[in-house]
Amino acid sequence: MPIGKLFHLIQLSSDVRALEEWYADVFPVRTFFEHNYSEQEKRDASLILVGDSVLEPAAPAFREPGWEASPLGRFYRRFGPHWHSIAWYTDDAGEIWERCTAAGIRVLADERPAPDGIVMTHPKDTLTQLQFMGPHRAVRDRDPRLRRDWNVDGPVDGHPLGCPGLAYTTVLARDLERAERIYAGILGGTVLHRDSSALTGTDDSYVQLGDTVVQLSTPNTDGTLAAADLAACNEIHHAAAFRVRDVDVAAEYLAAKRIRVTARDEYTLLTDPATTHGVPFRWTSRDVPGV
Repeated sequence: MPIGKLFHLIQLSSDVRALEEWYADVFPVRTFFEHNYSEQEKRDASLILVGDSVLEPAAPAFREPGWEASPLGRFYRRFGPHWHSIAWYTDDAGEIWERCTAAGIRVLADERPAPDGIVMTHPKDTLTQLQFMGPHRAVRDRDPRLRRDWNVDGPVDGHPLGCPGLAYTTVLARDLERAERIYAGILGGTVLHRDSSALTGTDDSYVQLGDTVVQLSTPNTDGTLAAADLAACNEIHHAAAFRVRDVDVAAEYLAAKRIRVTARDEYTLLTDPATTHGVPFRWTSRDVPGV
C-alpha cells in the first residue's frame, strides 16, 4: 500500500491556545503551520513538530454559530477533549480508496479520488477516523520533514526528554483479530509484535503502517485508563506514546511541569490525563519489537 510518513495526530481540546502553549513548554517543539481558523470546518488548529512527528492541536471554534454541527464539533460534544484521528501522506489516494471500498469500509468520497486527493474513513469502520493525503497539497509543501536539509536533532539535543518523536499511538479495539484485519489486511500494514501489558491492562498488537506504529489494544483489566475510555467512548484513538532517552529523567522533568505520573514500569511512564489536557500520554524508552 502507498502509505508513507505520518502526517499528524489530532488532539482535540477545549482551549487550543492553551494546548499550543503547553506543547511549547513541555516538548522540544517547532511550529510550521501557525494557529489557523478554518471557516469550512469551524475549527482552530496549528501544526507542530515534536521531534520527527507532527501533532495538530485543535478545537472547535466555539465563538462561531453552528460550531456544534461541524465534524469536530460533533466529536467534541460527544467525547470532549480527546485524541481524535490519525493522518498519513500517501502516493496514491485512489488506491487506498479502492482497497477500503472493496472491503466495505466507508469513506467520505463517493468516487475514486486522484492520486493527490484525500481519503477519510468512517471511524466506526476503522476504529477511529483515518486520513490519507496525496502529494502536492499546500500543507505538505510546508512540511520541513520533506526537505533535504531536515534535521530532527536540533531541538532535541539537550532537552530533558530527549524526545525524537512518537514511539507509537494507541487505538482501542473490542476485537483484536478484526482490528488486525483492518490495519494489516485491508490497509497493508505489518504486524510487528503481540503481547500483553500489566502496566496498561491491555492485550496489544503492534502494526507498522507507513512509518508509524499503531498499537491496537483491547483492555483486559478493569479500572484502567484504557478500560474506562473503551467503556465511555467505544473504539477510539486512545493515547500517544513518545520516545524518551531515560524514564527516570523524564519522570523528574514531568513532575517539574506538573504532569503527574500515575503508573510506571522499567521502561514506560503513564501520566494523568487531567495534567495533559484531558488525554492519555505515555513516555517510553522501549523500542517496539520488530521496528
